[in-house]
Amino acid sequence: MKNQAIMFDRLGGPEVLHVAEFDEPEPGPGEVCIRCTSAGLNRAELLFREGHYLRMPDLPSRSGKEAGGIVEAICPGVTRFKPGDRVGSLPGMLDESRQGAVARYVTAPERLFVHTPSSVSDADAGGIWMQYLTAWGALQFVNKCGEGQNVVICAASSSVGIAAIQIANMFGATAIATTTSAAKVEPLRALGASHVIDVTDGDYLPRIREISSGRGADIVFDPVGGPMLSEHLEACRPEGWYFLYGLLDTRAMTLPAGPLIGKNLHVRGYTVFTLLQHDQATAAAVHGISEGLDSGKLGLHVDRYFPLEETAAAHRYMAANAHLGKIIINP
Repeated sequence: MKNQAIMFDRLGGPEVLHVAEFDEPEPGPGEVCIRCTSAGLNRAELLFREGHYLRMPDLPSRSGKEAGGIVEAICPGVTRFKPGDRVGSLPGMLDESRQGAVARYVTAPERLFVHTPSSVSDADAGGIWMQYLTAWGALQFVNKCGEGQNVVICAASSSVGIAAIQIANMFGATAIATTTSAAKVEPLRALGASHVIDVTDGDYLPRIREISSGRGADIVFDPVGGPMLSEHLEACRPEGWYFLYGLLDTRAMTLPAGPLIGKNLHVRGYTVFTLLQHDQATAAAVHGISEGLDSGKLGLHVDRYFPLEETAAAHRYMAANAHLGKIIINP
């Protein structure tokens, strides 16, 4: 069958992206082919296109890390899916250069897909798993936030940030969102954050002390890094946790020995693959998230949809940092 996908032949800005047409190969042993109805856009795809991600693209390369859609065809040996099933890909598991999600069709091993929760539409199916599994892995697998705990969620207007707010609330923790935009304070509160701190006001530490009655944060979940690292460690309670899962601020970080040692802090780098390398834990997370979505305790917040042909515009929109929640491309 004919496929169309977003591709790029050289590294660079959004202008290198274009629509290419080619024959989609038949599924091989253990593979399924899905007709994509949605692809979630992630910051990593911008870095991948620029050549600044953890892995370099194999040019010419496709684009897109998470796909949602409907099973079109299966190869003998596939046992978990049948044609017509609604599925989504586990985040970051597709070979983006060959199986990029921003396409009419994606063919990949069945182990990379899970069933789409019944409450999630086809238009949103590709926007679930990166955000929710990333947040779940830190807040319910590596650690387990719960009643009486304070969870600081940095850059909380991202899709992962909003998912983290919802997961903290789902398990009875207090979600403390941070932002650098005064315009996002009230929307974040409306999305479930118990407290929202605009860190540009300069009162981050006093606010954390006030909110926690002087105890400090149990968990800080941070995709930013940069110079605020020292403040985040100061904000943690004794034996608190700090997760760094991104580097939105590429400036140098100073690791202060005083709070690190004096408070016996747990400081760790984190990615969603911390969870995904454990099959049973991943299955449990998928089940928990699906139940949360179907019960209404969790809910996808989509900022904007783009058609396949406007993928470059979607990349520019994400780079402008004005969005609140998920950006989805609908092939």
